Amino acid sequence: MSNKEGSGGFRKRKHDNFPHNQRREGKDVNSSSPVMLAFKSFQQELDARHDKYERLVKLSRDITVESKRTIFLLHRITSAPDMEEILTESESKLDGVRQKILQVAQELSGEDMHQFHRAVTTGLQEYVEAVTFQHFIKTRSLISMDDINKQLVFTTEDTGKENKTARGRRLQDPVPPAVLNERIGESPSRESENRRLDRDHFSA
Repeated sequence: MSNKEGSGGFRKRKHDNFPHNQRREGKDVNSSSPVMLAFKSFQQELDARHDKYERLVKLSRDITVESKRTIFLLHRITSAPDMEEILTESESKLDGVRQKILQVAQELSGEDMHQFHRAVTTGLQEYVEAVTFQHFIKTRSLISMDDINKQLVFTTEDTGKENKTARGRRLQDPVPPAVLNERIGESPSRESENRRLDRDHFSA
């Protein structure tokens, strides 16, 4: 007998050593068992969390794009004949960005924000830069973190739901101090390089 035949014969004999009812046991899984029900519950929870994470990533991208467009608009203020017109348009754009942040707040309502921090940080950073730049043009001073967060307090009326007693709703620490420090403390050389790389793609 060849080695090949011997090996095959061994595998066949090994397979036959197990009774047929034991081989079928793995196929007859009770889908209503407590263990299976627990796994299904975990699966649904993970799927819901992943879906929420993807929605937040998309919102963060939209916030990033609109914030960059606002910054590029504000850069035109030195050559624009009407400074107030540029500031009014930039405020309108930032209001639109804040509506996106409201959607983020709704997604994070009742959630641990730290679990989704990476999904929204990029958008918040760019929004902080846009608001800081606009505030500096208006006042020649830097905006504080408290002032930024005050603009991100949303009432139940903002959600479009009828409620006679409008209560303030805000993200818990919507803009962490590290985000503010990173954007305001960005070096001019790095900022110029970022502008050069992003201008063609994000300019309106």
